[in-house]
Order: sequence, then C-alpha cells, then structure tokens
Amino acid sequence: MSNSSNNSNTETGILDRIVVARRARIEQAKSERSLADVKASLTDAAPVTPFYEALSSKPGISVIAEMKRSSPSAGSLDPDLDPVMRAGMYCEAGAAAISVLTEPDFFGGSNADLRKVKGVTGQRGVAVLQKDFVVDEYQVYEARSAGADAILLIIAILDPSTYSSLLGLAEDLGMAALVEVFDEPELEVALAANPKIVGVNNRNLKTLETSLGVFEQISSKIPSDTLKVAESGMKNAHDVTRMGQAGAKAVLVGESLMRAGGDAAALVNSMSKVTVAGTTG
Repeated sequence: MSNSSNNSNTETGILDRIVVARRARIEQAKSERSLADVKASLTDAAPVTPFYEALSSKPGISVIAEMKRSSPSAGSLDPDLDPVMRAGMYCEAGAAAISVLTEPDFFGGSNADLRKVKGVTGQRGVAVLQKDFVVDEYQVYEARSAGADAILLIIAILDPSTYSSLLGLAEDLGMAALVEVFDEPELEVALAANPKIVGVNNRNLKTLETSLGVFEQISSKIPSDTLKVAESGMKNAHDVTRMGQAGAKAVLVGESLMRAGGDAAALVNSMSKVTVAGTTG
C-alpha cells in the first residue's frame, strides 16, 4: 500500500491507516488468544448458512443489508446501534443477508456484534457477512468462530498470493467470500482465483463520491457464472433496479439504510422486491 501521509483525506489513505490498525490489533489478539485456541473454538461455532445460496435462490435482486455505527466517509451513523434489533428488522423486511461491520477503530464494530446478529439470523436462513479488512488467516478463523457465513476480501489491500490463500481458507471452513474490486485491474487479479462472488464498489477512492456507473462499466467484464454484487451508492429501489439491469444479482446497501432511521425497514422491503429480467439465477 502507498504511504498515506500525502493523501490522508482520500479513501486510499484511509485504507492504508485501517490496514495498519488492523495488523496491530491482530498481533494484540494473537498474544491474548493463540491461533490454536481460535481453531479449537470452531467446534462450537454456529452452523453455516450458505451465503451464495442465500443470494442466488430468490427471484430478482437480493439485498445484503448492512449495519455499522460509523464510517470514515459518512462519520457517525448510529453510535448506539443495537445489532439484535436491527438484525431482526432486516430479516423481517426481506434481506437475504446481513453485513456486519466488525472493524473497531474506524467503524466501531466487533465480532461481538456479529455473534449477536448470527443469533437472530441462524434460524431464518438469512446469511451473515463479516465486513472487515481481512489481511491475515487469523481473522478468517476468528470470523468463522464468531458465526460468519461469509467474509469480505478486498483486492486493494491484498497481494494476489495472500488473496488466493485467504479465499481458499474461507471455502475450506465452509464460508463464502465476497471479493471486492474497485476497478478493472483489480478485477483481473480477483478473477485469477476463480471466485464465486464478486462485488464492485461504486465508491471513488479519491473523492469518496459514489457513481452507479462504476458497476455498469465493470459488470460486463465479470463472467456470467459469477454472482455479481453492486456495492455502495444505492438509495432506493430505482437504483437497485438499475444495478439489476446491469447484471447485479445482489446489492449491498449500508449508508442509505443507516441514515433512513425509522424508514429503514420499508427501504429494505422495497429494494428486496425488485425483479429484473435475467437475475433469477
């Protein structure tokens, strides 16, 4: 990653800082709980709800509804977030999966949040994505131990070898991986490992602005047998329809839901009812 001292106001700089913070947290965690202990805890982990199937089995567009207390781009969103309450609301509103921000320093999350969400979703067939900045196998084992059904792998922060290794580990543990790219060069790296699910983030790394045109441009370069997820920038059912028309089988919506307040359930419901020709499989 590049040095962030000259671009601290860009998402690239923020990514650098997040990764540095995550690596420090990982080393601390390893000193408190060995990898062997984390692996041993997997026998007590909640059963996996298949993430790919959760997204692909319903007609139309599947909604991955996200919860987070804050973010570098949006600031404070819901510092008093109740994961159990929000997970129940998302499930009732028709979300196919729930994304839980577990990064602590910039998003205010934790694996404790994920465990609480999994306690709600486990009997409902709603899958849980751990949304974090994964750079070490320790985090993958932690995610499964906490009940994650899928993890996020961000090509922008991983070298190709590490990415391929983490993807394989996730699958070996029964989880899926949502492989996230921001541009076509990253997509080339992603596709080399034959991922089953690829997400395109519509956020510009330099301006922090979102444009649905990013997914529209990159989607056609993703193989048709790969499940395509549009991430960021969708504010309503019309935006979801637009992403579906461009090839998305699922959308990941976070900031819009966190800002919607009491209307969040209605927003998830309207988005989850979007059907677009060609998105049934």
